[in-house]
Amino acid sequence: MWSKTRISLALLWSLFLFNEAAAQYDQTSYSIIGIGNPNWGGYSQNSAMGGLGISYGSRLFLNNLNPALLASNQEAIFQLGSSFDIRTFSQDGNSYNSIAGGVKDFGLNLPIKYAKWNLGISLNPYSTVNYGFTDSNEGAGPEGSTPVVEVEGRGGIEELAVVNSFRIKNFQFGIKASFLFGSIQKEDKFSLTGLTTTNFGDAVVNRTKNYHRLSFGVGGLYKILLSSNSRLNIGATYNPQIDLRQNILATLENQTSGGNLISGDTLTNDKAEKNTISIPKKFGFGLSYEKFQKLTIGIDFLSQDWAEYRDENGLAESGYGTAYRVALGGELIPNYQSQKLVSVTSYRFGVHYEQTPFLVNNETIDDIGISFGASLPLNAFWGQAHLNLGTTIGRRGNVSNGLVRENYIKIHLGFSLQDVTWFTRQKFN
Repeated sequence: MWSKTRISLALLWSLFLFNEAAAQYDQTSYSIIGIGNPNWGGYSQNSAMGGLGISYGSRLFLNNLNPALLASNQEAIFQLGSSFDIRTFSQDGNSYNSIAGGVKDFGLNLPIKYAKWNLGISLNPYSTVNYGFTDSNEGAGPEGSTPVVEVEGRGGIEELAVVNSFRIKNFQFGIKASFLFGSIQKEDKFSLTGLTTTNFGDAVVNRTKNYHRLSFGVGGLYKILLSSNSRLNIGATYNPQIDLRQNILATLENQTSGGNLISGDTLTNDKAEKNTISIPKKFGFGLSYEKFQKLTIGIDFLSQDWAEYRDENGLAESGYGTAYRVALGGELIPNYQSQKLVSVTSYRFGVHYEQTPFLVNNETIDDIGISFGASLPLNAFWGQAHLNLGTTIGRRGNVSNGLVRENYIKIHLGFSLQDVTWFTRQKFN
């Protein structure tokens, strides 16, 4: 009973934190385009391997990259992750720093039939929007004032998923049913500075886009035994096109220079209309070599053609192109039978190269980085618990042709609990 209560409370706490902070875990200036920066998936332990995880997943941790891998977990598992992003933005010789962070994802695995059928519940970001710009033209306004435009965007789309995963000998198959929901808020503020009079106020345009829709995805995994202590894993995933419902509310406010409202008007309110946007299909493929309880190394490929994205008017987004991601990573456990912490710790490493969906001035925006981390086992009387740590150091974009280069450090923190008592039948003498 205590185990069930503990995990239920953890779920409620996680949902509260996720609702408050999930959209703040990531940031990029390019998220001004479309529905923002898509999330390829992966928990903290996957991030430490460059994002690897389509064909490989440990029985001690959850996996949201391939729904088929949930059948690898034999006990109930609860997992919670957060991410912190430290980023330097550079453009035209200017640069500034920014920090974002918050709860990123959580998941729960429930074994329905031991080693054959698992049920999973997870909440993860599908895309994030987090950017801010300021532009000014000194002396170009009335009375020699300076027009200033402040552009800001926040929010994102979340994915609440229910996964059924099945295992038949060396083959695993997973079906994911997802509910996508969320909102994106964008604000444009037009003001004048350096005025000698106060006859001019500020104009603020607010646009809120709300999204929701059910979607589905599938995944498969096949394990080829190479020897008594090693195997080859082959995994694949597919998510079809999603016609996501969208509603827009846009308002115009006239404000004093101090921010007090003078007047307001509604520009758009299409709540009664059934507008949709089309998110393109996505597929992935992974291959990994695993030496049991010792070493794993693998490679993943993910692709999503965002040139097929269509807005509520059926038009393509000029800032979107084809996106793909390649991850190469692995995991090493020195000696899982040892009593020493350094020997039973899982050490991870990885690299990734990503062609993001963003297309600016006919140039693709590339993202490259290296990752490393570890999972430290913790003492837990009700099961096995791990503290998952990871760091990614990377670069996105460049400074040519007026683009923005982003150098970043991401810190991934996670906690996982494998509860061996929750689904164990109690016996009394």
